[in-house]
Amino acid sequence: MDSFTGGVFSSDGQFLEDSLLDRGKAAPLQEPVEALQGVYIYGGCLFGHFGHFIWESLSRLYAIRQCKNYPIIFTTPNDNRIIPFAETFLKAIGVNNKIQLIRISTSVENLIYSLPKSSLKPLFIEDEQVNALKSFHFQKDNHNIKIWLSRSMLKYGKIDNEQVIEEELRKNGYEIICPQNFPLREQVRLISTSDIVAGCDGSAFFSLLFANEIYGKFIVFNRRRDIAKSIPYAFKKRNVLFEQYTFELEPINEKWPVAIFHHPD
Repeated sequence: MDSFTGGVFSSDGQFLEDSLLDRGKAAPLQEPVEALQGVYIYGGCLFGHFGHFIWESLSRLYAIRQCKNYPIIFTTPNDNRIIPFAETFLKAIGVNNKIQLIRISTSVENLIYSLPKSSLKPLFIEDEQVNALKSFHFQKDNHNIKIWLSRSMLKYGKIDNEQVIEEELRKNGYEIICPQNFPLREQVRLISTSDIVAGCDGSAFFSLLFANEIYGKFIVFNRRRDIAKSIPYAFKKRNVLFEQYTFELEPINEKWPVAIFHHPD
């Protein structure tokens, strides 16, 4: 994912550095082997990871919302098919444009190119992108709801004995939620209307970016040596209350860190 090289050249051969998402050095201009006629919107690189999709594949959403229903071009290192969750995701937030995937050098007759307004490297998200992401409005009910964003059903980044934590949380009134089992709209409803949303750091917290209003408090714990800076950054950008706690843990795998929390006696 991080080594994919691709981007945009202008008609005079100038490489647009912002199109590379800070992923490496500019690629040499190659003669196009395909051509597209008409008007297209540049979307960036299509990532399959939930968090990277939000921060990077949607980084030009502010511009897409201002354009007509032109097709959106995404570059991709994967095979020439749209990732199923991405298409569902875009439709859920009201983006119904046709998607055109690019894997090889392609000339485009007219390309609407805009600067990215969110990024992980370097970390930023600008106000116009924050406003563009807001897609769902929910009223807060009177129930006192506390949820834990579980990673127990994920393939990567799991907690070795998270079930021990979850058993204790249930005793203290928490509902255990596996976010990936819910449609995006329901994920946003849960994360924006619950009184307390807690969990180990991960991209599930970024669902809050799609809520018009956020009512509760967030508590995040590390599952690696440190909490990803993008999570408290997102909390601050949306002006929500949050607490974060970092504990000593044992990483089992350096490439895909899996944490062990030692249950106290």
